[in-house]
This record gives sequence, C-alpha cells and structure tokens, in this order.
Amino acid sequence: MLYRTGHDRFAKYSAKFDPTTVGARFGQVADIARARAQQGLITWAAVQDIVRPILDKYGVNGPDRAKYLGFANKLLTHSARATGDAAVALASGLKSYYVTAFNADPAIIDEIIQVVTGWVAPY
Repeated sequence: MLYRTGHDRFAKYSAKFDPTTVGARFGQVADIARARAQQGLITWAAVQDIVRPILDKYGVNGPDRAKYLGFANKLLTHSARATGDAAVALASGLKSYYVTAFNADPAIIDEIIQVVTGWVAPY
C-alpha cells in the first residue's frame, strides 16, 4: 500500500491553498461566517455569565475559575452536537475527566451541567 509522505501532503497543501483562492472562498462565505460567529460568541458569553454566579457561591477564585469555565465551554460544545443518551455520556465523561484530572469539585460540576444543559450527569 502506498502512503502519502509528509512531503506529498505539504506539496498538496501548498498547491491548494494559494492566497487568491483562499481569499475568494472567504469572501464568498463572509456574511454567513459573521452571522455564525456572532451567534456562537453570544452563546459562549451567556454560558459564562450563568456559570460565574455558581463559582461565586462556592468561593472559587483565581486559576480555579478557569478550570470550571473551561468545563462549561467544553460541555456547551459537546451538548450542542449531541442529544439524549449520547449527550449524557459525553457530560458524564467530561465530569469524570475534570474531577479526576483537575481535582474539580463534583458538586460544582453538577451545578454547571444543570445550568448549561438542564440535567445532571452521573459518573
């Protein structure tokens, strides 16, 4: 079997992504991209606005705030792409990961899940 080398991939990249072509493509979808970016940024900021009071309630400050806001952002990303059992599984996995790897408080994580998605995921 013949596999593409790094040189082959770079050659294709160089040929495919010349500035004129990329500029034309961006110009064609600019209005759609701006509308999507606006909606995404509004949603992202809204999630942070509803999570901050939870962090205040638990006295979370400094770098720990970033940990929980990061969890909320990841949860938003995944819950927007999955529903039902798949969404619960993703939230449960994220909760387990943050509790284990970052020593996150499960009670805080549960409240974040509740306000972002409307339900609590077990782990």
